[in-house]
Amino acid sequence: MSLQLILGGSGSGKSRYLYEKLIQESIMYPEKNFILLVPEQFSMQTQKDIVALHPRHGVMNIDIVSFGRLSYRILAEVGATQLPVLDDTGKNLLLRKVLENKREELKLYGQKRHTPGMISEIKSVVSEFYQYGIREEEQEKMLTYAKKKPMLYAKLSDMQVIIQEFERFMEEHYITKEEQLDVLCRVISKSNIIKKSSIWIDGFTGFTPIQYQLIGLLLSLSKKVILTVTIVSRENPYHIGGEQELFHMSKEMISHLVRLT
Repeated sequence: MSLQLILGGSGSGKSRYLYEKLIQESIMYPEKNFILLVPEQFSMQTQKDIVALHPRHGVMNIDIVSFGRLSYRILAEVGATQLPVLDDTGKNLLLRKVLENKREELKLYGQKRHTPGMISEIKSVVSEFYQYGIREEEQEKMLTYAKKKPMLYAKLSDMQVIIQEFERFMEEHYITKEEQLDVLCRVISKSNIIKKSSIWIDGFTGFTPIQYQLIGLLLSLSKKVILTVTIVSRENPYHIGGEQELFHMSKEMISHLVRLT
């Protein structure tokens, strides 16, 4: 298990340093595999950057992937049965059907189901519930906490109804993007690709709980994990102050990653 952090302020060149080091190692060890994990919106630009920096102007034995693409790759490798992934359009359509079916049970969202932007707002909340692992037990705790706050209680009650109906429709038919990582965590130990690879991570300002869980597994299974973190040199990366501090999120991320090792 090996974790290496590359620290630097925004624009300091830490990403370029990581890319150059990655390319150098990939050339030195052509038989090895290198996985560069970046946010989905940066994957195409990162491929261009690697190609431009590489002496052979290619990616060669470097795989540049997002969390989603990594899931597809590993699930296919280990032969894990995967249901079709429901995209954002599919989520919108399904949530509209859920609101229509449950309009009598919903205290707030039933009346507002035709309000412009309402479906998109509910979809965002559902996605966050999945990303942060807020399941039925946690939802009940939230409802207990919100009993003295009528508006919050009504919203949480509606979300519980919506999510239960949403999952009923999804069961054995589809899977959300957020659930992909949960499935990946359960089967990744079977992956020979991961065991033979070093993992390089760039471009993230933080991770969700399920992403941290996956990184912990990558630490235990892969050759090594190297990751960039945005923080200036004058800051103590291991001293976490108040949330108002500029680099609070970066320090939280470093603290969480260190605990995984």
